[in-house]
Amino acid sequence: MSFLTIFTPILIVIVVLAFVFELMDASLGIGFGTAFTPILLIIGFDVSIVVPSVLASELVAGLVAMLFHTLLKNVRLGNKRVFKRRRRRRTKVYSLPNGEIVKAFSNPKLAADESAMEFEIEEEDEEIIVEDENDLVLEEHDEIEEIKLKNGSIGDRFRNLTTDTKVILLLSIFGILTSTLAAIINVVYADNAFFNLGVKIYIGIMVFSMGILILSLRNTKIKFSLKRIIALGAFGGFNKGISGGGYRPVTVAGQILAGREGRSALASTTFSKTSVSLFGVLSYIVSHISINKSVGEVITWDYLELTPFIMIGTVLAAPLGALVTRKIEGKWLKLLIGWGTISLGIFSVVRITLDYYHVWDIIPKVVF
Repeated sequence: MSFLTIFTPILIVIVVLAFVFELMDASLGIGFGTAFTPILLIIGFDVSIVVPSVLASELVAGLVAMLFHTLLKNVRLGNKRVFKRRRRRRTKVYSLPNGEIVKAFSNPKLAADESAMEFEIEEEDEEIIVEDENDLVLEEHDEIEEIKLKNGSIGDRFRNLTTDTKVILLLSIFGILTSTLAAIINVVYADNAFFNLGVKIYIGIMVFSMGILILSLRNTKIKFSLKRIIALGAFGGFNKGISGGGYRPVTVAGQILAGREGRSALASTTFSKTSVSLFGVLSYIVSHISINKSVGEVITWDYLELTPFIMIGTVLAAPLGALVTRKIEGKWLKLLIGWGTISLGIFSVVRITLDYYHVWDIIPKVVF
């Protein structure tokens, strides 16, 4: 860790870069790991230090972002609420020559007749389902009564959750499962150059394509589907496990394509990504300890030496990212996410091409 205490300028650069990329990631879904990791490798840091440090920093920044997304109401957690609304309103009745009684509000001319009698009518009860009590739109004489939800079975409990909570749970559960499977595949084929190149190309093209789809369908009303969210969670988790990146841009873009609003998609992905990152960090630490013990080496934490410096930038940027998400209008947010995803896809493909032709090797390393 000697260079970390001596070479101060590069540490300042790392903090600034971490701040910039986390701000873009938290507010627009432009992948932090996908964009920031290769820059650290170009600077000269070893992949065995970069990957766990980025994962750990994403975990802490994710926890901070979760708090601010909740406070700013970018995400709605917990159970839905069901209310029974009883609407009362005063109206007038008018007696026609034939003796028929007519409600005045059905005829504007009669409503202006001062000789008409005024009385109060009660409309039929209406059941209203909202995910936040602030969503209730009431008139002056409305009466509301909250209906207690049934929570007998697991199915009932899940159905009663808000949409954001359902999405977070599904993305997290299926993301963790498939990222574990993908990580195993990655270990098996770790030394296969063609496999690694193919995975990188696949991630770049896939991210680019999702950006194109978002822009193409940005004005199309898409019906929301939880089945698509399940597939998306599995897909995003697999990408994370197989390549270490591509989770947030895929899950944010995928949610928008599945019918979700941009602000909710970004906030929900922050929650699920933090869960996946936690699992990834724990897996990395346990694996490292197990390997050290099996070969009789002393357990060290040198592989996390970059974490504090990356964490400074990410933690400072996380609240700002949540605020930007809250402030940007929905249509502009979708547009920015689309272009950001396309840019990330192009960056990934260009980086892979330059890496394949060893162009990075020509660039002098800052850290040795």
